[in-house]
Amino acid sequence: MSPLGRPKGEYRRAQPEGCPMTPPGRPKGEYRRAQPGGTPVSRASRLRAAAWVLAALLAAQARGGSPSADTELLPPAHEVAAALAASPLWRAADEAITAEQASRRQVLAGPYEWLGTVNVGQRHYRDTLPRNAIEWEASLERALRLPGKRDAADRLGGARIELAQAQRSLTWREQARALLERYGTWLREREAARIWAEQAALLQAQAAVVAERRRLGDAARLEQVQAEAAVAQAQGLAAGADARARAAGDALARQFPTLAFPQPARLPDPPAAPAEDADWIDAQLAGAPELASARQAVQIAEELLRIEELERRPDPTVGLRVGQARDANEQFVGVVLKIPFAGEHRAAAVSVAASRTAAAALLHDAAQRRAAIDARLRLDEARIAYGGWEHAQLALDKLDQAAQGLARGYRLGEGSLAEVLAARRLANEQRAAAAAAAADAWGARWRLMLEAGRLWACPDPCPRP
Repeated sequence: MSPLGRPKGEYRRAQPEGCPMTPPGRPKGEYRRAQPGGTPVSRASRLRAAAWVLAALLAAQARGGSPSADTELLPPAHEVAAALAASPLWRAADEAITAEQASRRQVLAGPYEWLGTVNVGQRHYRDTLPRNAIEWEASLERALRLPGKRDAADRLGGARIELAQAQRSLTWREQARALLERYGTWLREREAARIWAEQAALLQAQAAVVAERRRLGDAARLEQVQAEAAVAQAQGLAAGADARARAAGDALARQFPTLAFPQPARLPDPPAAPAEDADWIDAQLAGAPELASARQAVQIAEELLRIEELERRPDPTVGLRVGQARDANEQFVGVVLKIPFAGEHRAAAVSVAASRTAAAALLHDAAQRRAAIDARLRLDEARIAYGGWEHAQLALDKLDQAAQGLARGYRLGEGSLAEVLAARRLANEQRAAAAAAAADAWGARWRLMLEAGRLWACPDPCPRP
């Protein structure tokens, strides 16, 4: 999903001149589209190709856009996948799956092991000979699992594995969210630094005009002081914005050191927000890892309840007992059968499991409601952000026209410098607001795509580190 039209501006991986620092460790070089070329084709072929492109664009519009501008602003998907799979949180989640697989084998086997005992002693007899005799006794016992308990343990182990897998998907999503947040912050600060650098250069040019008019005796000393003060103020704000952009770039590079981010000369206009409500909301709910975790938690609670209900029938223990007494003059062989009688402990365990199952079901309902609200809110945020950018851009166009008109008039000897500086200040503040609105619109769009599984989706199966 991405805009239907091409973004404005030239896209580079190298840092454009005059822009704030790029996150360290980025590859240099042009980041351009290859120019089409090839052999001539027939008119019919061109018409078929145009029809295919139109159909693709219409289909992309139905989905919310084509991926061209998004892929030009974002790092490649395979590099993002490698970076996320290399994070410690992802590796920990992967180890948790391995642990649950081993735990499943453990519960399948159960504590049903053979128990051997040997008793050896000497007995003293007063009225018979021999008076001292060696006696010994050996037994071999094992508890027997009643029917149904092994299957219940198998289902519980499988549910725990699926929960660990859902938690791993949630870890992937949270890492991707962190990446978008860091990257969005850097884009916003980078645009602010670029705008203030351009404003400082523009005010320097304005100061040069004032200096020339003063040289010709057409401007007062006060106007030159005003122009120089405006330049100093803009340079100070540009330096602060550049420092913030560098700090955001450093944080992004430290958290994701292996990723290379595209470097557009300026942030392109964001595409329109998607139009279809149901498709986007359903996609978010279908791919929400929080919901998957909540569903698996309910399943685990239900399986634990079934196990506790089965445990109200205790497992019997059977065994074989052999021994001898009176120095082998007496020998015996016997069978051992032990049957525990269930009591209040097992009944209370069933009550505990039932309450936990009810609690898990309520938490799942709460997660469903929260996911539905968040899905609707993300879609609304994308539309609101795009609408905010449109209004900010419209205001910027008007303020730019006013500032340019006043600047032309001042060069021709009309108007005052104070009016020009005030108009330029208002226009630049609006330009910064429009740039921030554009960054917010792109960020809201990417968050919506991420939650809908249309950006950096965790593959099935997710990659192992």
